Amino acid sequence: MSPVSMHDDEVQHYASSILVKGQQYFATLTNERLVIDGPTSREFKTTAILAAYPIPLQEREPAVKIVFATPAGQKEMIWTFPCSEQFREGERDAWVDSITNIIGENPLAVPAESANELTRTDISKDIVIETEAEKPKPSETITIIENKPEEKPAGEPDLIPGETITISTAGVRVKHTFFTIYLTNLRLILQNNAGKIGREFAISDLKDAAELESDAGEPEIALSVGMQSGLRQMILSFPTKPARDAWMSELQAKLPAHRPAPKQEVPAAPERVGTFVPATNEKTLITTPDVRIKNRLSVIHLTNTRFVVDSPSGLVGEFALNTLNRAVRMASEIGEPGISLKIGSSMGEKEMHIIFSSVNDREAWIDALTEVIPDRAITAPETRDYTVTTVTPQKPVHTQQISCPSCYAMNHAADEYCSFCGAELHPAPAEERQQRQQKRAKPEKVRAERPPRMPKPKAPYNGSIMGFITRPTDAFSYYCRDGVKQALPFFLVSGVIWSVITVLFLAFIIPLILKLDKATFPIITSLQSIPLLLVILMLILFVMWAVCVLLHGVISGGLSALLEPGASFGECMGVVMRSSMTYAVCGWIPILGMFAASIWAAVCAWKGLAASQDMGQGAAAAASFVGLIVVYAVLVCIGVI
Repeated sequence: MSPVSMHDDEVQHYASSILVKGQQYFATLTNERLVIDGPTSREFKTTAILAAYPIPLQEREPAVKIVFATPAGQKEMIWTFPCSEQFREGERDAWVDSITNIIGENPLAVPAESANELTRTDISKDIVIETEAEKPKPSETITIIENKPEEKPAGEPDLIPGETITISTAGVRVKHTFFTIYLTNLRLILQNNAGKIGREFAISDLKDAAELESDAGEPEIALSVGMQSGLRQMILSFPTKPARDAWMSELQAKLPAHRPAPKQEVPAAPERVGTFVPATNEKTLITTPDVRIKNRLSVIHLTNTRFVVDSPSGLVGEFALNTLNRAVRMASEIGEPGISLKIGSSMGEKEMHIIFSSVNDREAWIDALTEVIPDRAITAPETRDYTVTTVTPQKPVHTQQISCPSCYAMNHAADEYCSFCGAELHPAPAEERQQRQQKRAKPEKVRAERPPRMPKPKAPYNGSIMGFITRPTDAFSYYCRDGVKQALPFFLVSGVIWSVITVLFLAFIIPLILKLDKATFPIITSLQSIPLLLVILMLILFVMWAVCVLLHGVISGGLSALLEPGASFGECMGVVMRSSMTYAVCGWIPILGMFAASIWAAVCAWKGLAASQDMGQGAAAAASFVGLIVVYAVLVCIGVI
């Protein structure tokens, strides 16, 4: 495993290989984070580790159980170690001591003793478990001064010695959950209605705050929180506007983004941001650095003539103001504030996602873009549900035209029906029209109702041999406990039939059909005159076939025993051996016969495993087809196929 990249102030405490759910990872513990590198890498801050303590598994294998605090609740992870048996206990103790020393430095961490009270399910089957147990309160990690107990209001969270509450408000909504929030001199606490702490953040993790209103008019605060994975945004909806204003004034006094900058006696010359230089008579409206576009940090500028994307290495792109069509507020996958900017070009309209580090920068750009992007009204064409066509009767131009008696449209005199409305131009008398209608009318056929078809009763299975390939579920349920010994004669007869028919077909039928020449194909044509060569070829094909089928049976039997603990390896082998009868039925057909017979046999084995071993359909199918795939892979590697 490659070493973890650390900054100058980060110190590594311990690192070694671990096993999680049977997969090997490389774990590294520093004074700030726990990094797990492997097929999928994960990273946790040390402040999110609640406890770590040793546990024995069912096989008495030493393991470490680590409890993490996540936004979705508490999660548990169980580690084992891939080293030799005599070193596993030492490896376990080393990890427990290292993690305990790290989380002991954090005053908000949960000790390992309180983590033992967590409710958990069977650890022999699940490695990572989400529990519904109550989260341990921060008060469980604090040493309580017993000589002078302080009385606090009911429902108020436990505080660290020296911690005081600055402001608190009940009924604050975060997403769809209501909390009572507390701001102290050390942290921000979110407490649910049951009196349990849902989330808490150190004051140093709070980066920025901006007040806004929701679409429904609720007063809100957008709070930016620094995480190990980047900056995230949390929206707090307050019950009243005065409560929002009081919280905003307290946050402005504590957050670094709202602290007043020190006054300078001599104004310093403004430093140029990026490499962009405005042209003559070009006015820069707004400039913002550290903006992320396609996971790349850039500097963006907006002038009175163009929109410029800049970087330390040079200009990335510039767009005229008349190509900017629309700017819409958006949020990234982790909730960061951003703008979706739609830009028109000759290839069509394209969309650019701009991610900002704070809400204030995003709102400043929205205001600036609103002023420079013109309003383009889109008028949709008028639509009607129906149209009315008015026909004005025309006077006949010459004697070959005639007016329709229904719609008065002009038609040729030789036409029988109007080309506009379809009416008859030369109507016949009423009696003649009635006779025509009677002739055209056809008597309706009366269909006798057929009785519903009854499904044919399925004959019960009587133990026939062909049932292993035509009715595998019934056949293997009938012979559910037959193992290798009972299936061996059936297996040998199927292989002999297949090899004999295949060789005879190859020696006598194929040369006759394809008209093979002895000079071009001496080996195939010589089989007809040398009986010993026929017998040797039959034995070779039989041995190769037997090895492939037995390999298929071994792999399928092993996977069945692994996926279903109650499955018998010998019985699974017997199912695969009985399913090989398909080779005697169609395996001797040239080219396609072997592939069709193998797939047919795998399907029969699938149904047989599910019926005889009480396995699920998915597990039985996996055990059968994985064995077939491995056999074909081996044949390809050795050059047979």
